[in-house]
Amino acid sequence: MAAACSNATNDSIKEPVNSPVVTESAPPVESPVASESTPPSDGDSEAKSGVITKEQYSNIENGMTYEEIIEIVGSEGEIMAESGEKGSDLYVFIVTYEGTGEMGSSASLTFLNNKLQTKAQFGLQ
Repeated sequence: MAAACSNATNDSIKEPVNSPVVTESAPPVESPVASESTPPSDGDSEAKSGVITKEQYSNIENGMTYEEIIEIVGSEGEIMAESGEKGSDLYVFIVTYEGTGEMGSSASLTFLNNKLQTKAQFGLQ
């Protein structure tokens, strides 16, 4: 009797070796305070854009809350980094403001548990 020739294939499914990697982008960063705590704008373009003056910076002190600083500056600034779970005692975030003065002038504020820990400025006038 003649033997039947079989071209049987493996039924298991194999993924290609060079399969593409799928990544997801991080969700947008929310402001650490509720929008209702932001003071109404008086139409000043500097307040809208998050610009800080040397005088405003001088009025900011360690221990102030983010909301108190928003009242002084008139805007939320830009959140550059955050770490920890929002609302926890270990939640840290850094806010920067463009400054009035020479090109590149700015202020950076670091908060822990919604209280200012450090502040730094460059070239404010």
